[in-house]
Amino acid sequence: MRVSRVGYAAAKGTRHLARERLVLAADGVVGDRRWCFVAARRVLRTVAHPELVGLVLDEVGDELVLSPPGGGPVRAPVVLSGESVTCDYWGREVALELVDGPFAEAASAHLGVSVRLARAPAGGVVYGGSVSLVGAESVAAIGDLDPARVRANIVVETGGVFVEDDWVGRDVAVGSAVVRVVSRTPRCAVLDLDPLTGTRGPGVLAALAALRGTPTLGVDGHVLRPGLVHPGDPVVPAVG
Repeated sequence: MRVSRVGYAAAKGTRHLARERLVLAADGVVGDRRWCFVAARRVLRTVAHPELVGLVLDEVGDELVLSPPGGGPVRAPVVLSGESVTCDYWGREVALELVDGPFAEAASAHLGVSVRLARAPAGGVVYGGSVSLVGAESVAAIGDLDPARVRANIVVETGGVFVEDDWVGRDVAVGSAVVRVVSRTPRCAVLDLDPLTGTRGPGVLAALAALRGTPTLGVDGHVLRPGLVHPGDPVVPAVG
């Protein structure tokens, strides 16, 4: 088994980008959902604001680059405002640091709601495990889908459909890292959103539930041994 794709979104809910490599630290994928947009003391979530998917946010050195659709990129150094805000994220409180600069205006214009950009603690706005994996064959079983729609950190060529389900409770060596898989990943209506535009499309979530009898796809885990993961790296589950 080998890795076919690695990726993450630098800001919660925004475009999920393929990467050349992942750095897995003790607290998860470095850079994954390190940022988020907030409004009225709530973290914006894709299921409620699908327009988020149209935004591309990435870190380039000491700067952030925000690219809204149809507009030029907004690029500026990260300047923390000194303000913090405690927001609700799926029923739990998370403390965030607000960011100054041009990002709020550009994002607000695209989203149609006044927002601020904030920096989150590692794992602060991550719903499930700090690392997510899915089988390429499992994604293909639902239809001709872009793997970015599933928003998994690591896509693996497993050689079979839903093979990764059997990794729950096991340690999986991937690249130079080891991930302890703890649960299957429950899916929501975000699965129905086009990964480039956020446009709601055909019932992918319903198709998944009909195929499996449950809307789960892929697995979540946490980092047992930090390391690097690249496309092409071997994936070796421990013998169960």
